[in-house]
Amino acid sequence: MQILYSFKYEKCFASQLISDYNVRIKIVNQELRDNYVYETLAIYAESEDLLDKSIEYLENYPHSYEIEIIGRENNCVTVSVLTKSCPLVELMRRKLMSPSNKIKLERIDYSGNIFWEMNVNNYNKIRHIDESLKEVYDIKDSNIRIYNGRHINVKSEYILKEAFERGYFDVPKKIGLKELSSTLDIPPTTLDLLLRRQLRQVIQKTIK
Repeated sequence: MQILYSFKYEKCFASQLISDYNVRIKIVNQELRDNYVYETLAIYAESEDLLDKSIEYLENYPHSYEIEIIGRENNCVTVSVLTKSCPLVELMRRKLMSPSNKIKLERIDYSGNIFWEMNVNNYNKIRHIDESLKEVYDIKDSNIRIYNGRHINVKSEYILKEAFERGYFDVPKKIGLKELSSTLDIPPTTLDLLLRRQLRQVIQKTIK
């Protein structure tokens, strides 16, 4: 079964960045190998100063070894980061005990909540892992969701959340379709279709 496991872990550097500097982080790419995490992150901030502070934070983070700025424009900087493998991931791997049960860091929201996506055979095993993480690493606000039937497209769910958090659904709207399209780098027609399709799935799940 497909699981989306969310929680808050204050020692996560990305979560700390979001909390301390009010930035937004998009995980462009992530690879786990040789006890290290290779990540490409896009960091969005309201000012150049906050971007500079975010980069400085990463450069001084005790468990990061290679920081490279790949690109920077407007209020976004894209960086590659090499860090020690997350202890939470290692615990999850040991408990799951199956190489096929891969853990994917799906996203981190504005509140610093971390979302992991994985395939598991036993729901009770995830409950047990959740209890272990709470006990060993003091994680908070954990939640386990099971995807039934058609798997929710992660990209579409991310886009819907971005639209919601930026005020696209507010009355009156804080951001229009064209501006949101420019921000997410998605053509307006495509973006409108993605939003409506994902919103329909959410409504279907709610009223069933």
